[in-house]
Amino acid sequence: MRFIEAVLRANEELYTLLHVKGLQTTHHQAFEVGAGGDRSAGIDLEAEKIFIKHLLPFGEILSEESGVIENPATSARIVLDPIDGSDNLLSHLPYYGTSVAYFEAGKCTQAVIVNLANGDVFIKDEQGLRQGKIGSDTFLYVRKNSFSKVGIFERSYASNCVHQKLFDAKIKYRSPGAFALSLAYAHDVDFVLYVGKMRSYDIEAGLFMCADLETFCEGEIFLVSKDKEIFDKMIGLFKSD
Repeated sequence: MRFIEAVLRANEELYTLLHVKGLQTTHHQAFEVGAGGDRSAGIDLEAEKIFIKHLLPFGEILSEESGVIENPATSARIVLDPIDGSDNLLSHLPYYGTSVAYFEAGKCTQAVIVNLANGDVFIKDEQGLRQGKIGSDTFLYVRKNSFSKVGIFERSYASNCVHQKLFDAKIKYRSPGAFALSLAYAHDVDFVLYVGKMRSYDIEAGLFMCADLETFCEGEIFLVSKDKEIFDKMIGLFKSD
């Protein structure tokens, strides 16, 4: 738990920064393109500094903003997205968070995804997937929601073809704009779909949390679903061409 406790402390510090101190002018400033291919905002870089301070003792960090931050003392690797959905954050849309995955011997063994907008915390380690709140010691095991009505389609704006297929099939979805965070909620919704180039920062922690769900990854299509019937229906749509 030492690593997860450090991740939670970093998130608590970042949550306080955002909700007590508030966004500053420098947080909106655009900087150079980061390792993940997107232009970094000031808040991305400040969040990264907070995580480096808390997590670097545990292993080498691969961050979306700065790339590799080395720690020669250990072979462990930490895959980090310091702000998942930073455009949402800077636009005051309440769907943004952080994503951290811990790898030992090339295998993900621990992960934490946090919704910094509402304080939801998702943790997975050898004890399983649990959900709680920032600042709370109470975490409950995540169960599949059998009453969901919609799925999540990230980057739907970039794929007219897939959008039309889902529309014709009368499949409802939302597109909130934070892929790792959406994967954390995969047990609650009908599905999570992503179409486009996938990066390690976006997917590692969420994929680890979705290990018990139906999963499809081929080309630029990534789909996870808790519902085998919905999953098979969507795969049929993708393969109909």
